[in-house]
Amino acid sequence: MNDKEVKAFYNSSAWKHKRMEILERDRYECQDCRKRLKKAAEHGEQLSGRDRLIRRAEEVHHVRELKEHPELALDNDNLISLCTQCHNIRHGRHPQRFVKRKKRLTEEKW
Repeated sequence: MNDKEVKAFYNSSAWKHKRMEILERDRYECQDCRKRLKKAAEHGEQLSGRDRLIRRAEEVHHVRELKEHPELALDNDNLISLCTQCHNIRHGRHPQRFVKRKKRLTEEKW
């Protein structure tokens, strides 16, 4: 598939219906977050902070890439629900986390 065909697929009603079906199947829970928690429990590890949470899935990910395997585009076994963070990690996109900067202390001017 080329980029134009991929875009057309993601805008199709068949994909939109399948996407909702997969999100509902996975109860809007990120499957990578769920796997991380299960793995930690099996190894007796204690996770901290946000790593202890199963984040809400907003994305549906093709396990085998759409461009390389268009025949699996709507296959339930090839689709999983992921949160945005885990989806970015799967695609090698690691956005820098935004850190709020503290306001500088300035002299009062009154």
